[in-house]
Amino acid sequence: MDILLRKIDTIEELQKMAQLEQHVWKANPTPIHQTLTVAKNGGIVIGAYVAERMVGFVYSFPGYKNGEVYLCSHMLGIDEAFRNRGIGYMLKKAQAEEAMKAGYRNIRWTYDPLESRNGYLNIVKLGAVCSEYIENCYGEMNDALNKRLPSDRFYVEWHIGSAYLEERHRMFSQIHRSPEAEVLDWKERTNGEPEAVFPAKEWESFYDQPFLFVPIPLHFQHLKEKDHELALDWRYKTREVFTRLFQAGWAVAHVLRNENEPVLYYVLIKRDKPPLYEGRSGQ
Repeated sequence: MDILLRKIDTIEELQKMAQLEQHVWKANPTPIHQTLTVAKNGGIVIGAYVAERMVGFVYSFPGYKNGEVYLCSHMLGIDEAFRNRGIGYMLKKAQAEEAMKAGYRNIRWTYDPLESRNGYLNIVKLGAVCSEYIENCYGEMNDALNKRLPSDRFYVEWHIGSAYLEERHRMFSQIHRSPEAEVLDWKERTNGEPEAVFPAKEWESFYDQPFLFVPIPLHFQHLKEKDHELALDWRYKTREVFTRLFQAGWAVAHVLRNENEPVLYYVLIKRDKPPLYEGRSGQ
């Protein structure tokens, strides 16, 4: 299957993107006048095509915070018939290439931390890091993926071209999960679904560890449909954990998974550990 990636900035192309957005999220798409304005004014919009059929897109625009201009990557969507083929990774790499050409050195975006597939793509494959948790970021959302849950989000940063992207493989190549560093534990219910459990320890007792580990469900959408109350429990418990850890100076920088477990683990390190935020203003 040949996949063609290209920047898009015409009304016709953006109409196809709107149709795909509506198909993916089952909600009203972003207005064409908005996406067209972004594409013509410093934004980067890229479509993925198979035989001229748009099967994916990434939509991003300029952002500004604390004296720094960055690229805000707002939306990435893949046609469900073409998922699990690496298209999301291809779109993000193409986005980074175009961002570097345009002078950006940092790309930021949000994603649901309980979506394990997105976590693996963003943190492991791309090398983004996260030290900011936004509670109910977008308020109540009624689309197919987000309905009936608070829209909590990780706010991640991808320092394209940084030393960290070269060093991270060495930093995490020998890491193994250790039970004494698990800030949130889990147990398997009789129905096979994982349940989050707080360890009976003081929070500060974890902080002398070089790495911390926080599990999340491997298949959160399935869990949500099967047991909505359990999904809410995961949301509220992980919210507390990540909020506390980020306030204490930790950052999510890696992901681990053990075979035959219904969870994966976010790996956290101290935010000031070089070269994690090398080149970031205000650090």
